[in-house]
Amino acid sequence: MKRLMYVSLGLVFLFLMSCKQNSVNGDDPQSEWEKENSAEIQTVLEADSDLNFDAIDDGSEDNIDQDDPNWTGSGTLAKTTKTKMHFGRIRKHPVERTVQIVFDTDSTATAYVNTVNKGIFVVHTVKADSDSITYKRFEKPMTHEVERVVHLMKVRDTEHPRLNWKIKDISMKSGHSPNNTVEIVELSIMPTAGDSVVITDPLNYFMDGTNMFVYPRLTDVHLQVKVKNTSSNPMIYPEGTQATETVRLIYGRNMQGNFARKYFTWIGQDELGNNIYEGTWTVRQFRGMHHAVIDVIDNGTILSPDNDLYPYNSSTWSTPYRVTLF
Repeated sequence: MKRLMYVSLGLVFLFLMSCKQNSVNGDDPQSEWEKENSAEIQTVLEADSDLNFDAIDDGSEDNIDQDDPNWTGSGTLAKTTKTKMHFGRIRKHPVERTVQIVFDTDSTATAYVNTVNKGIFVVHTVKADSDSITYKRFEKPMTHEVERVVHLMKVRDTEHPRLNWKIKDISMKSGHSPNNTVEIVELSIMPTAGDSVVITDPLNYFMDGTNMFVYPRLTDVHLQVKVKNTSSNPMIYPEGTQATETVRLIYGRNMQGNFARKYFTWIGQDELGNNIYEGTWTVRQFRGMHHAVIDVIDNGTILSPDNDLYPYNSSTWSTPYRVTLF
């Protein structure tokens, strides 16, 4: 009986030692592997300049007064009664970027990239008539968070971290202000030549080298955007519509500072009460990689200087695209 008890105690001791050994020598090598490969993936992500370009910051207040600076001129005010309103985001602090990496297998991983832009949202209003010009300016604190999902795959195992992992595909980007009431619920992209695309979840729409948006120069692209707005203090503008937000396309964005804007027209509401906006964009940029942003901003943010009642309130979807000669 004692022998049986000693044998049992011995087995228990060996089991406990085995568990302890596994916790020390079994888990640590795996965590070290994850740590090493996470660092390699971070290197790959940081080296991709297009991946890290958020296309949100206007750079300076001078830029927001430019209607279309790199293709059709800066725009001027006519000598008749006319009101123009310009607005934009000016980042005042370095971006705050965090990356969460999940290893799906030992050779595939998913990176969840989150970028926070902090600064000011600026509005310039100019009213001109035959006798005078009246200028007003106000600003509001701005925080705009942008998310993206990246799939990666391990292609080799060398001493050069930059070569071991490669990007398989990337999602579009989804951005929003804190506690935003405006939300893009659907985007339809209808080029004159090529297939139409309907997107309802930008973080689940992935692009690789074969299915990225590619448009020959001078292509017309018709866009339709559906927007949900749950603001408790909706501000309708312009009169005669039910538009409670302003929708525009910012396109031609690149790291050289180029950009252009296209405003959408409110055309009605769908059966769920979402506002529908439409616009046609002519691709005039030079060939190469550019970025486009569907930019939705609550009307109260733009029209009222009251930051308590109408704080910065926005939603954005963005994507890279390539322009070709033909």
